[in-house]
Amino acid sequence: MFEIELKFQIPEEKQEMLIKAFQRKDTNIQHLQAKYYDTAQFILSEHSISLRQRLEDDQEKQQWVQTLKLPTEQRLKRAEFEENIESAETGLDLKNYLSNKHIAKNIKHLLEQYKDGLEVQFQTDIERKLSLFKFQNSEIEVSYDHGHIIAHQQRLELRELEFELKQGTVQDLISFILPRMKRYNLWLDTRSKAQQGFQLAQNSPDNPVQLQMPLVLDPKDHPENALKKIVNNCLSHLLPNSTAIASGNFNSKHIHQARVAIRRLRSALKTFSNWSLHIDPTWQTQLTELFRQLGSARDLDMIREELLPQLEAAGAPKFKLPEPQDVDSQKLTKLFRSFNFNYLVLSLIQFIAQESSEKSQIAVHKAAFKKVRQLHRKIQIDAENYLNLDIEARHRTRKNLKRLRYSIEFVASLSDKGQIKKYLKAIKPAQESLGLYNDLIVAEDVLKKLVKAEPQVWFALGWIAAEQQRLLLKSQQDLLQFAKTAVLE
Repeated sequence: MFEIELKFQIPEEKQEMLIKAFQRKDTNIQHLQAKYYDTAQFILSEHSISLRQRLEDDQEKQQWVQTLKLPTEQRLKRAEFEENIESAETGLDLKNYLSNKHIAKNIKHLLEQYKDGLEVQFQTDIERKLSLFKFQNSEIEVSYDHGHIIAHQQRLELRELEFELKQGTVQDLISFILPRMKRYNLWLDTRSKAQQGFQLAQNSPDNPVQLQMPLVLDPKDHPENALKKIVNNCLSHLLPNSTAIASGNFNSKHIHQARVAIRRLRSALKTFSNWSLHIDPTWQTQLTELFRQLGSARDLDMIREELLPQLEAAGAPKFKLPEPQDVDSQKLTKLFRSFNFNYLVLSLIQFIAQESSEKSQIAVHKAAFKKVRQLHRKIQIDAENYLNLDIEARHRTRKNLKRLRYSIEFVASLSDKGQIKKYLKAIKPAQESLGLYNDLIVAEDVLKKLVKAEPQVWFALGWIAAEQQRLLLKSQQDLLQFAKTAVLE
């Protein structure tokens, strides 16, 4: 019913080597032709639902298979319901899905509501080379797909390598993948064929930007299991954006959301790390470095998109910013294709998947809000003395405030909705003013380096200095106001 698979893109220079490796194995070759169904408004796609009919031809027999794929809480794990059908000419048959007790009622309602409007929106024509490996105590199916997606006379070429766990543990799956990922410079791609096909069918050249999603924790969860759900939620936020950047088809919004996802993940690991003995301390170091490398690109985008319009309105002379965006784009694409980043992601996936062995009598609610209270007290102390803090200490206060907000969002489902909403509303003014103040500190540091080559930058620096003073005073006022807020219990 569930499939666990990890799909990777192969650099062009490694494709021939990979094909030769397949030729040395006992390989089954399949010809796969599929039709993907949706409404004209792409309602199923909007709900991350895939409905297809596929002709599977493995040279021994031909079989049409109808498959419904549904999202789960784990982005890399999908619910799959398939059944053999006589032929695609008989049309869609949804009755088994509508009566299946394992399919959620809201999905059934959606299928029932739109069943008469479902039509073929795109097709795929794929040659699949497939091998089955026994590794440790697991069976892993490796497939190399080469073919096309066809939609409205448009064609998109596909070359993908998939590793599917047929039997065994995710730990074995990842241990099997790692040396091959390094050998062939593979990078993780979370886009399904269905996602790429619907994108082509809608004539949408841009990869969608993934925002953070709500998280619901079970009050009965062991703290370690709760942390795994938090990390999974952060990865579900990060990976679609990192895939977009690795593909080279991205914009500043993908960069921003990747930064937010990384910051959330860093916050989760820092705040709740003692909930598990399986947290690797190097994750925090790797995420910090990744955030730093993303930061330089985001800093320039912030100056271009937010600061320059304000300077122009204030009458500042124009000046040129360093490092054209296309150079930054290449660096970021390389960053998210790197072995280090993909190894980090696989390590986090392995942490999420491994069974918990720790026992604790501490309720997750009690453990979570103890952390919240500790952060709240740190910010109360800083608020009293904010104007006397140096720039680094103010920066630390801003990060603690942001970490507090993320921590509350992670555990919000464990507390009263009204209290959570009120508390988050109280945080917002201080977080905004501290964020704007920090942006000006960053901008000042960037622009000071341009003064020698472009003296007209002096006007901008003068304007920034005045704004810094204004926002510094406002930040303290907002912090003091937040410090009066009753801490959550």
